[in-house]
Amino acid sequence: MKEDYPTINVLFVSISFPPKSDAEAIQTAKYFHYLQQYKDLHIDVLTSTLPTLYMPFDSDLEPYARGLRQLISISLKENKYINFLRNRLRLEGFVFPDGRLAFHKQHKSVLKRLKTKPHIIYSRSHPISSTIMAYKLKRELQVPWILHMSDPWADCPLEKRKGANYKKHNKWERMCFEAADIISLTSLHTITFYQKKYPEFHHKIRFFPNVYKYVNEEIMPPKYSPTDGKLRIVYTGGLAYDRSPGYLLEPLSELYKEYPSIANNLEVIFAGDVDRRNRAAFQQYSLPFVRWVGKVPYQESLRLQRSAHYLVIIDSPIADPSLSMFFPSKLLDYMMAKKRILAITTPGSASYQVMRDLKGDVCRHGETEKIKQSIWNAMSALANKETEYLQNDALPKKYEASNNAERLYALIKQLVHVS
Repeated sequence: MKEDYPTINVLFVSISFPPKSDAEAIQTAKYFHYLQQYKDLHIDVLTSTLPTLYMPFDSDLEPYARGLRQLISISLKENKYINFLRNRLRLEGFVFPDGRLAFHKQHKSVLKRLKTKPHIIYSRSHPISSTIMAYKLKRELQVPWILHMSDPWADCPLEKRKGANYKKHNKWERMCFEAADIISLTSLHTITFYQKKYPEFHHKIRFFPNVYKYVNEEIMPPKYSPTDGKLRIVYTGGLAYDRSPGYLLEPLSELYKEYPSIANNLEVIFAGDVDRRNRAAFQQYSLPFVRWVGKVPYQESLRLQRSAHYLVIIDSPIADPSLSMFFPSKLLDYMMAKKRILAITTPGSASYQVMRDLKGDVCRHGETEKIKQSIWNAMSALANKETEYLQNDALPKKYEASNNAERLYALIKQLVHVS
């Protein structure tokens, strides 16, 4: 790429950075992969050390971490048993802004370790501790700051913050929004929400969605070879709290009771982390054609998606569509698999809006009959060799990684040179 400007030093702040295996880290990886290809950007990365709790090392993601100049890794010294007790006793309010607080508390150490002063800071969160760290560095370094948030903060419907805990998060959210030069958000729902909440920051807000990256179509064949004549349904990703496999297992269970022979025509695979509560759902339904294979490496997840005929996304059940702002990043990988998608979500949610650009079926949580019919239609299409029905060939350009990285690159140049 042509070098049109003098070197720009970028400090890239993200706890969720490759080769950590994490939904946000995968999105971070895609943006970083294309940004580091611009030769006038020299990027230093500030992240946490490996291993980071619940973000295991994934060798498939190592190539996405290449191209940085200086790597600063902060040790978090986390303990899963302490985290479990804190969550069990509902003591989250005493850990601000999240369990990674040791990260932002080491900002003075980061200042000493930085070999080159950045011209600009670009931070990504979740977790929010990445944002607090970037805020502290912005205050000390007095350079432009692009704050990216993948999820809402103080008003996150999954956190259900109240009282003093909400006030503290809300105060810091405002402080960070005020300090940032640009606020980057992943969904139009989130943009609408924050424009109403902070009309004075309207001019700072930009749309930078979760993205897909074109991958080598000649990746190795999946370990899970499709069985002839069987419709393969695949879900990849985590399942925790109210995001339950039961929303798919219940319709499947009813279909099995009505038509036991579908066991010969159907296989369903779940891949990803599942908490204890949702593991019980697999035992509760115990369907002979359903398998949970646990967490798999990123590349294997992609292979598994490509082996499917029908891909499933299950959103958290949030009744108010204005608060259902989450843009599940797996939707982007599903786009690249080019298969029909079943989305179980809230009408009007961020996922609902994305599905308008894709071929698939959108059902409410608990809309059992419609989900059953969607699965039956997919089985019939496979049996009748209606391949077009099960394909999703048109990929929306607005979610393509290199395109959005180019927009971000232009924004970085603009902020640095204006500053």
